[in-house]
Amino acid sequence: MKTNTSITVLGAGVSGLTTGIVLAENGYDVQIITKDLPHETTSAVAAAIWFPYEAYPEDKVSRWSSESFQVFEQLAKISESGVSFILFTAYLDTFEKPWWLEALPESHLLNDWEKSPVNEHHRGYKMNVPLMETPIYLKYLLRRFLIAGGDVSQKEINRLAELNSDQLIINCTGLGARYLFDDKHVFPIQGQVLKVEPDADISGISTEYPMGEHGDEMAYIIPRRDCIVLGGSARKHEFTMTPDEELTERIIKYCASFQPKIEGLNVLETTVGLRPGRSEIRVEKDPHLPVIHNYGHGGAGYTVSWGCAHEVLNILQNDLG
Repeated sequence: MKTNTSITVLGAGVSGLTTGIVLAENGYDVQIITKDLPHETTSAVAAAIWFPYEAYPEDKVSRWSSESFQVFEQLAKISESGVSFILFTAYLDTFEKPWWLEALPESHLLNDWEKSPVNEHHRGYKMNVPLMETPIYLKYLLRRFLIAGGDVSQKEINRLAELNSDQLIINCTGLGARYLFDDKHVFPIQGQVLKVEPDADISGISTEYPMGEHGDEMAYIIPRRDCIVLGGSARKHEFTMTPDEELTERIIKYCASFQPKIEGLNVLETTVGLRPGRSEIRVEKDPHLPVIHNYGHGGAGYTVSWGCAHEVLNILQNDLG
């Protein structure tokens, strides 16, 4: 049933699309206005595996991640969604249990003492987690949004005055909130990834400890059908979008230390994306504007996407009473 409430969602990355779907499927008249179409957004660069990374506060992120996990379980049953489950091992340099285990269903934790091939003092958590293949998944979200009655307009918004003052705005602009809403608390976390040719023998891993001279690099391997995504970096307050060739070499070296076959795979592409970092994800009603914010997801945009979208819906329903 359609409501009389017209809503404008700003941004067509994974957060904007997911929020648009949740609102449209709950009867709201929703349009998305975006500078970049889904395949041009930061979300298209992401490795897009379920894993709470560089996102806070931990209690809310854990809850949103858990809610999203449940949705991904259902989406994995839909062949055209691009969602599947893969084996993935996260290696830590501590024996303390990570906070994000609370968000992972117990049945999906396969081993909490996986031996690291790199350091015998490191502990690995072997899991079965959702993978979203971005070229397929973003198209699925867009199609689902349009089927629900949503509309998409490609337009760059530089000032809120350019928008219809009668409409409620959902701000999913990510790093763009730094400029559009003058939020200096949101900052870029530059991430560089490589795409190499696919290989069925390669399994997913990540390191959950700092690497590199400045402690802002890590190793992760995300196998997809079209390629294997290798990463990466997490350089805070770095706006540069130009790939670093020396970092590319280090990423290959880091990843090959876990799975030597990586070194023999052809590099297809090197890309750089700017994750929207923030001390806390902002999902709340603006105290001064007809705006509900949903941004600052760090490296967990996909992981918390459905949980944050449902939070926006709850805020909207409570606000309209």
